[in-house]
Amino acid sequence: MKRAFLLVTAGLVGWITVAAALGPSSRAQVQTSDLGHEIAGALLPGFPTNRPFFVAVIGSDARPGVCEPVEACLADSLHIIGVNPRKRAAGIVGIPRDSYVDIPGHGTQKINNSLSLGGPELVVDTLEQLAGVTIDYSFLTSFEGFRHMIEDVGGIEVEIPYAMSDSASGAVFEPGPQRLDGRQALAFSRNRKNVPNGDFSRTENQGLVIMSALAQLRQEVRRDPTRLFTWMIAGAKYIQTELTLSDLFGLALPALDIDPKRVVNMALPGGIGTAGEASIVTLGGEADAVFADLADDGMLEPVVVEEAEEAIPEETVEPTPEAAPTG
Repeated sequence: MKRAFLLVTAGLVGWITVAAALGPSSRAQVQTSDLGHEIAGALLPGFPTNRPFFVAVIGSDARPGVCEPVEACLADSLHIIGVNPRKRAAGIVGIPRDSYVDIPGHGTQKINNSLSLGGPELVVDTLEQLAGVTIDYSFLTSFEGFRHMIEDVGGIEVEIPYAMSDSASGAVFEPGPQRLDGRQALAFSRNRKNVPNGDFSRTENQGLVIMSALAQLRQEVRRDPTRLFTWMIAGAKYIQTELTLSDLFGLALPALDIDPKRVVNMALPGGIGTAGEASIVTLGGEADAVFADLADDGMLEPVVVEEAEEAIPEETVEPTPEAAPTG
């Protein structure tokens, strides 16, 4: 299958399309997921309706007056989503933006630099090398698009895991379920200063938004199957892509019956270190094990990961001469 790079000016297109791919059909319309597989096979003969496939969701920090265009900025949100249609399950791995990794052709530096160095193609090359998987689809997002997309679908309900009060991101929340508008959802996704474990917690919370969207989409489609099209149209308004709308709809069919309870979300475990004067995230054996688990079948076993500051001592890494960390 060809790799599809989607230059997206909307922040939610990744989770909207993936949520659509994981969302159920109305039982009045489709009796079993096998029918969805058959339809997908007819529309897209090369689509992997049975084998696990992988999606990269890239959130650019592009903002008007700060950094433009979207593909020339830093990748401040990075997730690999594995989907196993046969087992009706999925896994979401968030990669902290400061992860210090090898970027093909550019030496070792923070992974978020890969977007500005080579666009979504280089981000995907970096993720494939890091995770040991083949990325089938890639979605590039932006801050403003994220906010607008949330508004277009009428907001999203998120189970806030703990109290937040962060003036930098604007995240001010009490714990518990809350309906977030676009501004609030963006603030929740960006908060890293007022969370238990810094960027690890922020990365995990971004995955929580993906899972919340999946759960909400399932509920809405069960009440009104036409809501599937509402969400997809809301995403398509902001997409520049080589894929047609028919292709995107075909992407939504192979995993109609996946339940959010069978989706495991986690932030990639790592340690805190420095490279030169920059703070970085160091990845080791725990991260390798998570990627191996995901690569095996597109799913993840639930893992309890201790806070990185307590679990792994800080270490210092010498930056490579050709690629001093930035951002």
